[in-house]
Amino acid sequence: MKVEVEERTASVLVVDDDRLIRKLIRANLDGNGTRVIEAATGSEGVRILQQAKVDLVLLDIGLPDVDGWSVLASLRASKSLRDIPLLVVSADPPDRKLMERFGLSDYIQKPFDVRDLVLRVKHLIEVRPSN
Repeated sequence: MKVEVEERTASVLVVDDDRLIRKLIRANLDGNGTRVIEAATGSEGVRILQQAKVDLVLLDIGLPDVDGWSVLASLRASKSLRDIPLLVVSADPPDRKLMERFGLSDYIQKPFDVRDLVLRVKHLIEVRPSN
């Protein structure tokens, strides 16, 4: 008798206005148990989060419609979205006070080493409590 083990697929939402960054992240995360969803604006990212369950959000701060800090504030204010792990991927240097204020899981500065990003994403997905 063959027993099939269902491998859990993690979902990662990448919110970044740079199409090439989204494509790079997708190319390195897609598959291997990770499904990548893309959003080019903060508003689109919030809309997706209200409709789909994700395990992690990679969020750029410099978005064209609203800045990433505003997106973070709206996510943290939402009871259903406040516990989603957030990894900020930004050209701006990390600000520890803002990271603590918004309960960020991690912060990586652009340009980044894609291997480092992949390792951080995998770690954050693994340590996330199951819902």
